[in-house]
Amino acid sequence: MVRAMRAIVIALAAILAGVALAATSPPVPRTVLLQYGTRIPLSEEATQTLYLRAVELLESSQFNSLNPSWDWERQKIEEEYRQAMSGKYLAVTFPRSQKVTTMGGEISVRQIVIGLNRPDYASSLHTVDEDARVVGHGKYSGPLCVEFLKLVKGIAENP
Repeated sequence: MVRAMRAIVIALAAILAGVALAATSPPVPRTVLLQYGTRIPLSEEATQTLYLRAVELLESSQFNSLNPSWDWERQKIEEEYRQAMSGKYLAVTFPRSQKVTTMGGEISVRQIVIGLNRPDYASSLHTVDEDARVVGHGKYSGPLCVEFLKLVKGIAENP
């Protein structure tokens, strides 16, 4: 009985140590760049908020061009990506590929790019995968796109 209790206490201590380690481990390394007219300097708080919201928007994606439910035009996807990157956008770049589970399934992500070229909501969502392929996304949350652009405008006005 004492051995069983001791084993339980040791197991619980190991679990709690693991939870404490996870809670104190550093966030996933990433670079967050906001280009909104000019490059906007970001505080650590703004960087973290934009990163979390970008991932949240990506997770809401129901379709992507690597797992197509319809015929995606590669040329159109790449043109939309170029348009986003030549205007206003947010880019989250990871030093190595990250697995992200979207509503459309798990994908590999090295970069998240959110176009900000509309006045009313975030205008496009792309990722770049571990093989440097530009991936188009569709049917992601409209309300999150509206909130995202409001957040960006607030940060751009008060960096």
